[in-house]
Amino acid sequence: MSESMVSKLSKRVGEAVKGRVRSKVSDEKWLPEGYEVRKGQMGFIEEASKAIKNNEVFLGSAPCGIGKSLASLLAVLPQLGANKLLICFRTRSQLNIYLKELKALGRNPSAVSFFSKQDMCPLRIKGNFSYFDFLEECRRLKDNCESSNKPYCKFYWNINRKKKEAEELALDCTRKVLAPREAVRRMSKHGFCAYEALKRVLDRVDIFLGTYHYVFNPQVRDALLKSFGVDLSNVYLIVDEAHNLPAFSRELLSDRLTQNTVEGALKETEMFEHEALPSVRECLNVLNEEVFQRAQEILEREGLKPLNPQEVSDLFLDQGGVSGSEAAEILHEYGEHVRETRRELGYEKIFSYNHRVGEFMMNFFEKVGTKYIHLIEREWRDRTLLEVRSFDGREITDPVLRQARGSILMSGFLSPPKVYRDLMLYDQSGVYLKEFDSPFPPENRLILAADDVSSRFEKRTNKMLEKWKDYVEAISEVNEGNMAVFFTSYELMHTVLPLIKTDRKEIVERRKTKRGDVMEQLTRSADNVLFGVMGGKFSEGIDYPGNLLTCVVTVGLPYATWSVHQKALISYFNHQFPGKGRTYAYLTPAILRLIQTCGRVHRSANDKGCIVILDERVTRPSIKQQLPSYYQKEMKIVGSPISCAEQIKKFWEEQHRKL
Repeated sequence: MSESMVSKLSKRVGEAVKGRVRSKVSDEKWLPEGYEVRKGQMGFIEEASKAIKNNEVFLGSAPCGIGKSLASLLAVLPQLGANKLLICFRTRSQLNIYLKELKALGRNPSAVSFFSKQDMCPLRIKGNFSYFDFLEECRRLKDNCESSNKPYCKFYWNINRKKKEAEELALDCTRKVLAPREAVRRMSKHGFCAYEALKRVLDRVDIFLGTYHYVFNPQVRDALLKSFGVDLSNVYLIVDEAHNLPAFSRELLSDRLTQNTVEGALKETEMFEHEALPSVRECLNVLNEEVFQRAQEILEREGLKPLNPQEVSDLFLDQGGVSGSEAAEILHEYGEHVRETRRELGYEKIFSYNHRVGEFMMNFFEKVGTKYIHLIEREWRDRTLLEVRSFDGREITDPVLRQARGSILMSGFLSPPKVYRDLMLYDQSGVYLKEFDSPFPPENRLILAADDVSSRFEKRTNKMLEKWKDYVEAISEVNEGNMAVFFTSYELMHTVLPLIKTDRKEIVERRKTKRGDVMEQLTRSADNVLFGVMGGKFSEGIDYPGNLLTCVVTVGLPYATWSVHQKALISYFNHQFPGKGRTYAYLTPAILRLIQTCGRVHRSANDKGCIVILDERVTRPSIKQQLPSYYQKEMKIVGSPISCAEQIKKFWEEQHRKL
């Protein structure tokens, strides 16, 4: 078959595929003008549309390149009707993707996107303000507008004086689908607060975009839905990067307190008189001396230690004559007194350390049972923390996903989907699971796994360190373009790094390393090697456009630290999902981190590059089956640095032959 015939046939196939997609969405003219449908994108639209039409929860694992952001919009918008769409994401960078897709649609819905209220404040009330203090100051300035007192917020004042003008301008922002900062600039230029004005027109808007907090934090969600003028049954939901949701929901149900906060509460007692002051000081001293200071001696030997909340409560009873819960109430009430006094005296900052300590202690003593663990921990910054951690976030996620009219949860990696279903929902009914193949041409990538190295602790001998060093040097010698080597921890990185010698310019990830500086260095030349950690700032949530990275090497499997918390989490999951505790709590998060790291190479269909996994455990059937399907099909096993280098050299030679 001639090249021209192949080209014509490909064009016909593309037009047929495009036509089938248009048959799904063209009646509403949603598809962007001239848009070429990607491989897998049509399948995503069809499957997700069908699921949400049946009020099901759709879980889609769709590798980078499918165009899942646009596909999710095209699945929902044609059937939106009088309902609303909530789009939520973990990081702000994901917002920009959706704004771009919404603006490109053949038909433009109205949309509002929010950062936090503080980030959108035209007065820029930040400084050393906590978020709580900012909200208090905002409320005070707004109240002063109502009572004509000073100081007041001129931007809020103008909204009340020119209500119609403010709302018309806000609606214009929604039609233009502006990013939060653009809306703030536009509204403040005309003398209005963007946050308040946009909130007032939400009931006339089709789409809201915001971080997970707007959807899964109950108080924030209730306020949003009230402004939206709907309840969840009238809302379609798109959750991006949904692999983060189980951990996020557990975090919402958890709480922590630093010793510094307790010390701040003690200082606060020197400033504000109250009849309960002796009891307040006694409670704080028990917490500071009997819990934090005594724990520090134990934490010298181990970084994390479980606590029995009843034993902590008994300490308060023995030392101060009140239970832990009663101590929490005493501190909370004194904190309310401090806040009220600060407010009456005109303080800028209303925050009370005692109120925060009391709030934490209420959580600490109320959140008990098998769903929670109570800990004391010493962080890397040498801070001591008292914590109550949740094992199960389903009480946060399940009601939202079930009550919504239809939900699309998606990520580049939700594999196996059933694990994430189980971690977010109480039962399996009404859930549609789908794992899509990678759209990238297999010939554009090489996936290798070494079966002669392992990061298992007992195998981390000097001989193993030398092998890792030999692999990195051999890969560096033959790879074309920038490469990155990611380790399981900073400790392992700094152990292996001194052994490695290459001709490349070294970039080493440190806690203060800036992303912008690294990207600039990678852009300047193609002979760099970036050393970092899996789960760090350079291995997740960052793109390397234009094939800035052509090779990622991972050293080891990034399992979580084997701590009392990790053991307890496995035990809890074993009880909830019999026989699956280790997979759900230990293996799946490690595989997720590994695949996220490896995914830095292929971000567009034209990217070419190599992935090398330096840990034999990924070749074992029990672990290999947890990998994405295309990894399982394409992964080649190498048994030495020499054979690894030969495979990479051959890969690049084949790429040159295609040119």
